[in-house]
Amino acid sequence: MALISRSPSSRTFANAWSSEFSKAVKNAAGRDGRLSRSEARRIAEPFRDNALNYFESTGKQSVSVGVLEASGRAYAEATARRAAGTDGRLSKADAAKLPADLRADFAWLQGVTEATALPALKAKLTPMLNGMIMPSETDAKLVFISGGKLPAGPISEATVRAQLAAQHDVLFPQAMSVVNAPEDYALATRQPVEERDALQFLNRYSTVDDPNDPVFAQNAKRFGALRDVLTAELSDLKVFRFGEIEISTLIVGRTKTGELAGILTGQVET
Repeated sequence: MALISRSPSSRTFANAWSSEFSKAVKNAAGRDGRLSRSEARRIAEPFRDNALNYFESTGKQSVSVGVLEASGRAYAEATARRAAGTDGRLSKADAAKLPADLRADFAWLQGVTEATALPALKAKLTPMLNGMIMPSETDAKLVFISGGKLPAGPISEATVRAQLAAQHDVLFPQAMSVVNAPEDYALATRQPVEERDALQFLNRYSTVDDPNDPVFAQNAKRFGALRDVLTAELSDLKVFRFGEIEISTLIVGRTKTGELAGILTGQVET
């Protein structure tokens, strides 16, 4: 049964999502009103990944139901508002701009299910990315990012901006410590933009320049494994770098079911 219309307002979506997420969390939580990581893994999709992502982003081992509900609602409201744009409504195209852990939820709330490679790809990449760093003048985390169905033809800067801006603007300040206000890094307006060959880019960071530095050597080894997964799972793989000094770096490609997906990180170059 559909719980939202085909083009709901961002608030309607956030309210419906928060209500169903709250039910799922309360059903999984213990009698003490707290949810542990192990309990979160027992939550049914489409809400399991939302709970697990909270633990991944905070590093906590347990959380009160109330805190998780409030965090989830704030996340849903903020990302839905960004994806909806000026009219405040979420069309199918707007929904494709939602983070991966809300996009399937949007379809579920509409009573729709679609075959997609995104959940499996995210499940494969997330543990690989945990603890990895993008070396530059500061170290940045690497996080999974994804969009919707891609049009025919090569992946373009315009497509990356259109599909990933809402997620980028939430995730970029979490991936890398930034100096200015988050709105100063909005993907929709970041300039200049540079496109690089993804294989050359990944090979560069997979090379062990200093074998006497075990941390660097291990990170390079992990970049090699990441390169192998990305090249196996994604076609038309590209690197787009947006901005100057504090650079948004996206390594993206086309999944086997035709969606935009990849990695977001940051680099500082003065």
